[in-house]
Amino acid sequence: MIDAIQTVLMHYCAENTRYKHLGFSSKDMAIVSQLGDALKQLLPEYIFWDGDQPGLNNPPAAGCSRKVLMDATFKTDYPGLVISRPGYWLHTFSDADKSVFWSALGAKDGGHQVIVVFPESHEFNRLNRHFLHPEPLDGLSVTLWTSGKKQHHQPKLS
Repeated sequence: MIDAIQTVLMHYCAENTRYKHLGFSSKDMAIVSQLGDALKQLLPEYIFWDGDQPGLNNPPAAGCSRKVLMDATFKTDYPGLVISRPGYWLHTFSDADKSVFWSALGAKDGGHQVIVVFPESHEFNRLNRHFLHPEPLDGLSVTLWTSGKKQHHQPKLS
């Protein structure tokens, strides 16, 4: 898994990458945990928020407003940010507010990289609306999500 994620990161962390925010998902919660662990290992300088350990690294509080979460995620100056299990912060949001979060992940360019690790769900599929484009990673029960705005003819990363 580490090698596949490292290949993805080399491609999407490049300086000239416009839409560099990413998502990694899996239906298997053990794999979601492994993804978070792999990203911690590969990106030790990134800030890491984990919905299972919400007190670490000063994330917004559960129940915060959409504006607070969006500002903390995209406007605060970080070397990079990984959000694992964002449902901790999103669970009180309306569907429209959740869509805004996922839309921003797919549409914002520039700034620090934001990587979201999450369990696949019907809710995400319903809210995504093509903001993020799926690409299964060969040999893994993992889906990479990249900007729906990028060109979809980029080389396959798996």
